[in-house]
Amino acid sequence: MRINWFLFFFLFIKLPKKGAVISSRHKAIIKVVLRLRWAITLIILSLLLGMLGFRVLEHYPWFDAFYMSVITLSTVGFGEIHPLGQGGRLFAAVLILFNLGLLGYSVSTITGIFSEGGFTKLLKDYRMHRSIQQLKNHIIVCGFGRHALEVTYELSKQGKPFVVIESNHEGIELLKEKYNYLFIEGDATQDLVLEEARIRQANALVITLPSDADNLFITLSARQVNPSLRIISRANSAADETKLRRAGANYTVVPERIGGYYMATLIEKPDVVAFFDLLSNIGTDKVVFEELPVETLALQYRNKTIQESGLLQNTRISLIGVRQPNGEYELNPLPSLLLRPGLHIVVLGSQEQMNDFKQKINKDATPLGS
Repeated sequence: MRINWFLFFFLFIKLPKKGAVISSRHKAIIKVVLRLRWAITLIILSLLLGMLGFRVLEHYPWFDAFYMSVITLSTVGFGEIHPLGQGGRLFAAVLILFNLGLLGYSVSTITGIFSEGGFTKLLKDYRMHRSIQQLKNHIIVCGFGRHALEVTYELSKQGKPFVVIESNHEGIELLKEKYNYLFIEGDATQDLVLEEARIRQANALVITLPSDADNLFITLSARQVNPSLRIISRANSAADETKLRRAGANYTVVPERIGGYYMATLIEKPDVVAFFDLLSNIGTDKVVFEELPVETLALQYRNKTIQESGLLQNTRISLIGVRQPNGEYELNPLPSLLLRPGLHIVVLGSQEQMNDFKQKINKDATPLGS
């Protein structure tokens, strides 16, 4: 298996054009591939040179010349096919001296890449690089701290495509050893790193860095590159929250504000907090929220009231709200609400219930905009 991958790298990997902008991970891959190509090219050139020399000087048949070139290159000490003349001996001596350095360099290069999991790491990095390059309508998560752990857990559970950008060594080691997430090692404030994460093709950006200055800078850069991007940013103060909104963030989250409300509510309403723990899905897979555009429903549910459509019949899903085209939410909509295009329904249930509901509403569904 490793040999097949090795041949793939050596023969088929495409190197970028001169002057092209490439990522640090891609640079490392290219550097190793070039070393492999150079080492194997030197071995092949030595074999060809030996074949040509024995063919011209000793008039060996091509196959015998190849055999002599191989045993000379490998210095195994086998005897000649027939005694060499003075010119052949001189050529063989020079070839042996030349091959001592060449073979030492080539073998050390190849074994250095294969040993200690180096080649396995190269293949893993290459596959991750290819997977990131194929992402589309995905989510970019900047940072891999406490908040990002929860974000990536939820995204992974929901099957959403995403890539993590992290510069901290501890976070990178955690991503490598414990999580099977796509990630980029780099500074998210750098435009090149955002481009590597395919910011232009992304659907959403979640910024969880502890520095509001970094969060603000990333928001400005991302909004300029992708005007339609949905940006959710962490904020540490109300003043920074306002600045992030002005910079282009669609939503801001202040963890301290949420934590303070949580602790204050625990004093008088601990049962309510327990219920919200369930709804927020902290540490459990029991509750799932989904917001679905009416356009994604099957035709028999559209342009009818909730009651007439029978949308919730034979399901254990709760319809807890709708989002109007202007972005405003209406909680506990009346059964007489018309399911017209432009509305988004917000439903609540377990993962199993949600899967059954989606299977029901998508039956005979037509593409968006039909």
